[in-house]
Amino acid sequence: MSKEMKVLVTEGYSKAQIVKMPVPEVSDDMVLVKVCYCGICGTDQDLYSSNCSFVENGQVTYPLRQGHEWSGVVEEVGSNVTKFKKGDKVVGDNIVTCGECEDCKSGNYMACKHQMPVGTIDPVYSGAFAEYYICPARHIHKIPDTITLKEAALAEPLSVAYGGIKKMDINENSTVAVIGTGCIGLSAVVLAKCCGAKKVFLIGRNPDKLEVAAKLGAEIINIKEVDAVEEIKKQTDGIGVDFVLECSGAVGTFNQAIDISAPKALVALIGFYEQREDGVNIDSIASKMLCMFGVMGEPDNMPGVLKLLENHRPVLSPILTSELDFDDCIKGFDRKNYPNEIKMVVKIAKECDICE
Repeated sequence: MSKEMKVLVTEGYSKAQIVKMPVPEVSDDMVLVKVCYCGICGTDQDLYSSNCSFVENGQVTYPLRQGHEWSGVVEEVGSNVTKFKKGDKVVGDNIVTCGECEDCKSGNYMACKHQMPVGTIDPVYSGAFAEYYICPARHIHKIPDTITLKEAALAEPLSVAYGGIKKMDINENSTVAVIGTGCIGLSAVVLAKCCGAKKVFLIGRNPDKLEVAAKLGAEIINIKEVDAVEEIKKQTDGIGVDFVLECSGAVGTFNQAIDISAPKALVALIGFYEQREDGVNIDSIASKMLCMFGVMGEPDNMPGVLKLLENHRPVLSPILTSELDFDDCIKGFDRKNYPNEIKMVVKIAKECDICE
């Protein structure tokens, strides 16, 4: 009889259960990981409740195994794997590619036409809310010794923010504004500071989350107390900022990103918008000669993030606001239970000294 493991299965419409499934068998290019931590993100909560456009558009199939923000320890490797061994501390990409097309063979995984998002939308690759997770070695990355496995559960959201940061030539003379106090927004603050930005502003409304941003080195702007555009102009001699990372998706933040930008600024759009934006000032985009681009998770972001973390050793612990045991984690998928969380992680491995 094959060994069994606990797995969280989401059924949608606020239903989920932990069930027993066989531990995957390892072969060829695969790596079996004992999962230590897995973060709950906003998308996980949306897929649990089924209250999101992905479900409405038919992009989700239930039952669903979620979990794309994981960290763990290598348990077993396939016969072709040479880069990893049992005991290595690792994280993984948020997509899995086919490994057989010419793009995959050349290492250009983003061009693979058969990508499978991990634990989210179709065609889905089963996620890591499980005691064990199996994945091709090409999508596994060792974490630096300076990062704990709990902190490493932030590597995936950090990699999303890095999708914007890597296209920005941030230096000691740069001014950066981040809109949004969620995990991605605070991750963007961390990375902008790692890149040496002169000033990093964090715009939001939640005082507790703004306090965390201040601990990470941001100059906070509470939109309940001041007008963000006026405050940015005041602190930049009326010019605006060089780089903007819009991580909120809230009503009005798209226009806010335009208004706080300096001429020729670079604007990264990372947040998903709950509704269509009306009244966008297109003329300001043109007259300021702004460059705007969208950001999604990319498999080649993870190595860059891990290198930044290794070189700069930023403080990450303030972002980790709660921890749940695996057996008690379903309540964490309901937003109303934890309305002020930044990043909640689930401790999956109960008896694992290396996870501590």
